[in-house]
Amino acid sequence: MNLNFQGTYVIKATLKCLTGLHIGGSKENFEIGGLDNPVIKTSVSLTLPDGREIKEGMPYIPGSSLKGKMRSLLEWQYGLVQAKQDNGKIKSEFIPVDGGNELNDVAIIFGIGASLPKEYEHLQPQPVRIKVYDAYPTKGTIKKWEEELGSGLYTEIKTENAINRITSEANPRQQERVPAGSEFEVEIIYEVFDENDHKRLKIVFEGMERLEDNYLGGGGSRGNGRVKFEKIKILYKSKEFYEGKKEVKEINSFETVDEALNYFKGV
Repeated sequence: MNLNFQGTYVIKATLKCLTGLHIGGSKENFEIGGLDNPVIKTSVSLTLPDGREIKEGMPYIPGSSLKGKMRSLLEWQYGLVQAKQDNGKIKSEFIPVDGGNELNDVAIIFGIGASLPKEYEHLQPQPVRIKVYDAYPTKGTIKKWEEELGSGLYTEIKTENAINRITSEANPRQQERVPAGSEFEVEIIYEVFDENDHKRLKIVFEGMERLEDNYLGGGGSRGNGRVKFEKIKILYKSKEFYEGKKEVKEINSFETVDEALNYFKGV
């Protein structure tokens, strides 16, 4: 294995919530009659490099949620999930190897765990190629929240009922959601260490497409979490860029994930 850092792809996109989004957060304060299922929010105010002012209490999308969901969907797509018995319980296990018993593309892109089963101890860890940053709301979305929801309000409350099948008694529950139509700015970093990494970049967009046909966060089977990626831009920063010898190169721009995947078919 001969790995040398060659450069970094930067994928920028707008993630649009087509339905309400619920990514759970912690309940900092217990209140009688309070909300059972809050969304994750910023704990402090911050100013982003592009000048966006993100106030305390605004919802955001953790990079771990995006990366984890894309990885899970890709593992199932490529048949890399197997069931195993563990103390009488059935657990899922990731298959990190290909037919030649070497790391497969999903494992190379997303990484492998520190502790692997014995049959995989021969594998040599590699640098994780993908990093997904936390996604914060766009300026337009922040303005829309303030104008349409009111000052300091950024979410909606969805009430659901669990019905007792025998007595028909309703058991209402409330869930906090980011309103449909909200948009977040996504940034994904993808590092290149060998020539095959350029081809593997396509798999990242496959994960984005799978996510569009699935859901992000909780309650997806009940309508939550449908999203779409728009205004996609791919940049490339070569090794020489970091040495001050070259400029950032814009590879291409796309309106949809489908357009990006069609581009990679011709590369």
